[in-house]
Amino acid sequence: MKKTILIIITIILTISLSGCSGYDELNKLSIVTAVAFDKTDDEYELSFLIANSPKSQTSSKEGEAKTTVYSGKGKTVTEAIKEIEQISPKQIYLGHINVVIISEDIGEDGFLKISDWLIRNPQTRKKFYLLQAKDVSAKNIIKIVSPLESFPSQSIATLIESNAQSKATATSVTYSNFIGQILEKGFDPVLPSITIKGDIKDGSSEKNLETTEPESYLVLGPLAIYKGDKLQGFSTDKESQSINILKNEAKEFNYNIEYQKENISIEASKLKTVIKVKDTQNIEITVSGSGDIYNINNNIVLQDYKEIKKIEKTWNKEMKKDLEKAIKKTQTEYKADIFGFGNIIYKNLPKKWEKLENDWNDKYFPKLNINIKTNLKINATGSLVKTIKEGE
Repeated sequence: MKKTILIIITIILTISLSGCSGYDELNKLSIVTAVAFDKTDDEYELSFLIANSPKSQTSSKEGEAKTTVYSGKGKTVTEAIKEIEQISPKQIYLGHINVVIISEDIGEDGFLKISDWLIRNPQTRKKFYLLQAKDVSAKNIIKIVSPLESFPSQSIATLIESNAQSKATATSVTYSNFIGQILEKGFDPVLPSITIKGDIKDGSSEKNLETTEPESYLVLGPLAIYKGDKLQGFSTDKESQSINILKNEAKEFNYNIEYQKENISIEASKLKTVIKVKDTQNIEITVSGSGDIYNINNNIVLQDYKEIKKIEKTWNKEMKKDLEKAIKKTQTEYKADIFGFGNIIYKNLPKKWEKLENDWNDKYFPKLNINIKTNLKINATGSLVKTIKEGE
């Protein structure tokens, strides 16, 4: 079914293809669904994940991978592409790229050095997902096959979409979003990171499709922190959650707190963060939202209003502490304004921003006073009136 949809979309978007002659032209295309950027020995290594590999045109078993990866190297991205074109039996087509993965070396060297090709190429749409490879090469990321998706690129896209909705540690960033934040005044970008769990060789084998428990699979990691277009480092999972809360990217997620030396899980929802500029040295942040207690092991009387208010107070206290830690780390360790505080000053106090702009990240942002207020409410305690321990 997915193969049929892919062919139909390609025919529609490729104007030159029509009728029987169009089908003949389609067979001459290598449709790229994912791109990986790496650096090896001071050269760029570019890898294309091809959806319609020669194997997909022949009879194959149900569940087999229908992709292949072509790679090329060069002093420039253009040279690397030319090398791929020389080994590809079909004409490269870039109109269906879903994801682009960049290695840590590429990020540290500066993303804008490779972005020019993506901007200028007329075939590429600029709304594909952009991800940061962590601890592995970008090329190996696009090789991992999944039993749940026909193409690794679709598996990555589905992973980022589902996690961005249900986990506050992840976020979805398109190429256009990323470039926009780099160019925006007083704003540094972040990227979701992705890595491989298990053996890379097994994960790229078709046997990975045939097992009930894959030997290798892709996992979203913490956020990659950028200063301008250069990678500075990675946050922790807890810090990623706090960053997304502050950036209004976290709507529903699970938050664990410690209460009476036990863990309580709260399903947070409807979170909203409001940032106000008091002056160029002081920022006020208010985080509001609600949550439901859905997992508790303590011997607590859940119908006791005073007890619930104590849990609510603990939740507010712990979240405020986590948010302050995340901000402090970006101020002191990375000096990267990923929250856009400078951008808010620029929009509200443009004349004063002119004096701060050149030294914002290194001088003014690290000394910015940030006051955080949390207004979190517990709505319900789940379906149980008593905890299991209480019932006993």
